[in-house]
Amino acid sequence: MAILNYTDFSDYASYRQFIDDCVAKNITSGNEQTNEKIEATKLNIVRIRRIEKQFELSNEIKALLDKLHKKITWIVLTEIWCGDSAQNLPIIAKAAAYSTNINLQLILRDKHPEIMDKYLTNGSRAIPKLICLDAQTNSDLAVWGPRPAKIQNIVKAYKSENPNVSHDEFVNNLHLWYAKDKGESMQEDLVVLLKTLI
Repeated sequence: MAILNYTDFSDYASYRQFIDDCVAKNITSGNEQTNEKIEATKLNIVRIRRIEKQFELSNEIKALLDKLHKKITWIVLTEIWCGDSAQNLPIIAKAAAYSTNINLQLILRDKHPEIMDKYLTNGSRAIPKLICLDAQTNSDLAVWGPRPAKIQNIVKAYKSENPNVSHDEFVNNLHLWYAKDKGESMQEDLVVLLKTLI
């Protein structure tokens, strides 16, 4: 199965326009059009805009991207209500935009379960999921996601210590952790990822 045949958005700009259009229509993406997910989408667009405005790639990432001399396709499985996507996808997009050798494309998870099910995380359809493909062969080179390793470790510890935490309380804490992190953990993961690609 050629994953590229399933692309919903051929670039980040069209994906961003889709989010703005959905917010304007008071809807979200995916199979569940719940108030919770619609409200999450509205919060996510605020987070996305802040990251797009404030975040800068590190010199280390730029140097690694400068060493990337082969064409690579980055496919991201996502949904616009997903908080982890809102926090990480703008950073992934900035890295992809920096390099002329990376072609970023996006796929909505719920529209393509056959793709998502090839890239499960501990048996779940966790997103975002970044799949790096060789542009010539379409073969997998690397997979990342659904959240930076440091943030994931915080999540695991928190859930272990607070097994009965409500969904809302967990989500609030998650975004506080991301806000304090300021994209540093995502940059660290990108460094590791890029070293496998150059």
